[in-house]
Amino acid sequence: MPNNLNTSRLISIFLLIVLANSCTEDPIEIPEPDTTPPQSMVLYPVDGESVAGDVVILVRAVDNDRVDSVQFLINQNLVFTDSSHNDNIFTFNWNTNENITSGEATSKLYSEDDYHYISAIAFDPVGNSYASVPIRSLVDNIDNEPPTAFFLSPFAGQFVSGVVNIEVIASDNDSIQYVSYFVNNILQGYVQEHPFLFPWNTNLVQSNSYYSIHANVRDVSNNTITIAPISVFVDNGIANDITPPTGSIVSPPAGMTVSGLVQIIVSANDNRAMGEVAISINGVYILTIENAPYAYIWNTVEAEEDSEHIISVVLVDLSGNETPLNPISVFVDNELPLDSQAPAVMIMEPAAGQDVSGMVDIDVMAEDDTGIDYIEFFIDGLSANVDTIAPYIFEWDTKIVEDDAEHIIAVIGYDIQGNSTLATPIAVYVDNFDNVNPSGQIQNPVPGQIVSGTVEVNILASDNVGIKDIELSINGSPRDTLYEEPYIYSWDTTQETEDQSHVISVIVSDTSGNIGYVLPVSVFVDNITNDYSPPVGIISSPLSGQTVSGIVNFTVESQDENGISEIQFSIDGSLVATVFNVSTHTHMWDTTLLNNGSEHSLSVAVIDNFGNTSLLQPVLVTVQN
Repeated sequence: MPNNLNTSRLISIFLLIVLANSCTEDPIEIPEPDTTPPQSMVLYPVDGESVAGDVVILVRAVDNDRVDSVQFLINQNLVFTDSSHNDNIFTFNWNTNENITSGEATSKLYSEDDYHYISAIAFDPVGNSYASVPIRSLVDNIDNEPPTAFFLSPFAGQFVSGVVNIEVIASDNDSIQYVSYFVNNILQGYVQEHPFLFPWNTNLVQSNSYYSIHANVRDVSNNTITIAPISVFVDNGIANDITPPTGSIVSPPAGMTVSGLVQIIVSANDNRAMGEVAISINGVYILTIENAPYAYIWNTVEAEEDSEHIISVVLVDLSGNETPLNPISVFVDNELPLDSQAPAVMIMEPAAGQDVSGMVDIDVMAEDDTGIDYIEFFIDGLSANVDTIAPYIFEWDTKIVEDDAEHIIAVIGYDIQGNSTLATPIAVYVDNFDNVNPSGQIQNPVPGQIVSGTVEVNILASDNVGIKDIELSINGSPRDTLYEEPYIYSWDTTQETEDQSHVISVIVSDTSGNIGYVLPVSVFVDNITNDYSPPVGIISSPLSGQTVSGIVNFTVESQDENGISEIQFSIDGSLVATVFNVSTHTHMWDTTLLNNGSEHSLSVAVIDNFGNTSLLQPVLVTVQN
């Protein structure tokens, strides 16, 4: 009983205290619960990027209160939790080379040459959480990837004259060793440093003819890729070009609100060659750009505030034909709102350079600390759609735009305060109907070559859809139909008329029924060998004028239709090495015993199997150890 009595008294006292507090003039305020989740984004590595070794993953996370911790996930597996940060940046050191052991077997935790997905989950102190958009990282610890490359100029089918810059855009997960350039399968030269630009003097070849250009790109691990050949027409005479150039104003999109420094980007093309691009703003001439890329940085601070401005462009080709592009209007607003933080906007799909057709989903990722108001989609600079609700996806009907052409997709994201961000525009190629003829090239033998015995006729063919077959003819008479790669025909030249030219021709058919006629190749059949032609070659390393030190790679590349007998290396006129029965060789030259600042001449004699000799162009280098 005493215990029950004490319990009753305690309950009564507690009720009196609660009653007394409830009768005061200032009631107790219960705080609003925090239901706002934090925001997070993987800053590094970049989506789709190759990674190797130890990689520091950077995540930015913010919250209306504070971020308590960030969990790092790789392939949906939790690998680390970071509770410390610096300026809202959380990190994790990812060992892409990590091993796992199962019994006696050891394997890689993160498989080589595969994509692995990185994401992060941010938590605030009350447990609200937010998962970032996953990004992909390609683990590449062993460099077995060839470079990627393409011709920037000239373009296929272009009319060229004078000295033409053959420019290659090349990239690699490590670095590029060199780019070798070929015209009609004949080596022209090497470029070892960016920009990979080789000047081809078309005055040295026959005018009014087509020429095939291809290039080989080799990285430092000796992975090599061959850029598909393009055909150009050399025209060093006076041409009557009446076709005007074409193009568009790629950026900024029409109707955009701009501020600060704005990049005006123009796309321009011509059937032969562009001359210049003239840019005007509000009818006032600004400048003329003579070389691609055609871009101008416009300082909008100097323009009238809170008003529209008209950007106009005129394209002029080398023949003087002009095309005025449709002008665009933009609104200049350099007065920053209270919230000056622009949203983060990125085009996720499709990928830049992708071939598209039919209905295409343009998928956009957008994030902002105050919230996204809407996303505006632009096709070729014209507004195509507005989306106000996530996920931000626009179904683009590619059949209403020009087929077999590149189109520029741009996106602007606006937050609730009116701040905007133009996502990096991308170019895609619309191909709804296969009306593209296949193309090809006879890679071997080369035009004018003297052939004998059994010759492998090697054909390179490509198509935007697929190759059906290749019909090969000699002197207009069909010899064989090839259906599968590699397209090789073994030609027995002993069955042909001796000491005469013979024409190899090829017709390529694709799976859609389109036909492409390959430039024929004329060769001379000579099965009774009389070799009076000297070999050809080049000293590919070092370069003339180069300063060298230590052990130098003195490299020669040569070729001859009947084989190389020997290569003789000389320095300052003195023979230092001779090698036999190889076409390419590197002599290791020790410069450490030579005087600094001294110049030395490197020369080479190449002798073929019939005793013909070529003295290669010597190079002059300076020793500086």
